[in-house]
Amino acid sequence: MFEIRKEKGSLPKYLQLREWLREMIKKGRYSIGERLPSEMALSRMFGVNRNTVRHALLQLLDDGLIVKKNGVGTFVSADTTKKVLYSLQNIISLSSELSKLGFKSRAETLSKNVVTATDDVAEKLMLGSDRQTIEIIRVRYVNDIPLVLERCYYSYKEYKEILDMDIPDSLNKVLIDKFGIVLEHSVQTLISISLPEKDAELLEVEVGFPATLQESIIYDKNNIAVELLHSSYRGDKFVFKVESGRFSTINIP
Repeated sequence: MFEIRKEKGSLPKYLQLREWLREMIKKGRYSIGERLPSEMALSRMFGVNRNTVRHALLQLLDDGLIVKKNGVGTFVSADTTKKVLYSLQNIISLSSELSKLGFKSRAETLSKNVVTATDDVAEKLMLGSDRQTIEIIRVRYVNDIPLVLERCYYSYKEYKEILDMDIPDSLNKVLIDKFGIVLEHSVQTLISISLPEKDAELLEVEVGFPATLQESIIYDKNNIAVELLHSSYRGDKFVFKVESGRFSTINIP
C-alpha cells in the first residue's frame, strides 16, 4: 500500500495523494466511469484528514480527470493520456466524430442572439449592407468535461428561423435538413491561443490556459459562405490531423 511520506522536504500530503490517484487512473486501475473510494475511505486508507483528500480531488477535478455527481460520488471521467484525434480532411460533425471515437458528448447552448457583425465576420460571411447576424455560443462537453467553446455565425436574413428552433448537437444537420444546403467545402485555419478570462471560465480552466482556435468557413455549392465557426479547443485534450496529397515540384525554382 502506498504511504504518505511525512519527512521534511516531502511534497505536501495532498499532492502525494493526487499523484497516486493520477497514476492509478493512468494505469487503468481506476477506469473511466468507475467510482473512486469516498473521501472518508481515502482518509482512512492513507491516515490523512478529509480536507487533505478533498484538496487532492479538487486538483484532479480541475485537470478534468474526475467528475463529481452530487449524492452519488466521484467518478473517473478521463485518463491522463487519451486525447481526441480530430481529422480536418472533410467537413464533419464533431459530435459524430466524437461518438465514433468512443467519447460521450453533448452541446449546451449558452446564448442565441441577433448581433451586428464585426467587419471580420461580415467579410467572411460575405454580408452586404445588412449586417444582422445570428450568433450562437455553445460549450461542448466530452465525457461531461467542457472541452470546446463554439461561436457560430449565420446571416440573419437567410437563417432567421434558427432563432425559433431547438438547436441539436449538429448544426450542420440543421443546415442540410431544414434549409436544404449542400455543404460543398470549407476553409479552416488553426491558431494557438491563450484563453481569455471569460472563455477560460466557460471551459473551467485557469486564465491563459493553452487552446487551439479553429476558424471554419463553410461554403455551399455556389461558393457562398454559409457558416462562420470559431471553436476554441482545450490544448491538452485535442490533436489535429491534416492529410496532404502528393508532393509537387511545380513551384520549386
